[in-house]
Amino acid sequence: MPLRKLGRGSFGDVFLVKHRVSGKLYAMKTLSKRNKLEDSWLRYVTTERNVLAYTENPFIVKLHYAFQSRTKLFLIIDFCPGGDLETMLSDAGRPFSEDKAKFYIAEIIIALRDLH
Repeated sequence: MPLRKLGRGSFGDVFLVKHRVSGKLYAMKTLSKRNKLEDSWLRYVTTERNVLAYTENPFIVKLHYAFQSRTKLFLIIDFCPGGDLETMLSDAGRPFSEDKAKFYIAEIIIALRDLH
């Protein structure tokens, strides 16, 4: 049962959910299968699932569960209370300070190095 909607992406919605047993919070990304069964969309979703499942990096969200219903795909990933970088940039209303920008750039480089 979703606690609240966190956002909407180009492929679906993201909800805050709580694990029934542990009480841990996760983000649940829902992807509608409707009109999306094109080869490119399926490759994108499969790649996202595989990368998130196998990557062990503190700067990349971890996939904990993946499942599907007849109409939707679900990815249960780490919940990041601060949101993504795009949200942080738009919420700031002005550019980051140089120190903050260096900090986030270093995190991005570490994550990209791990993905490479």
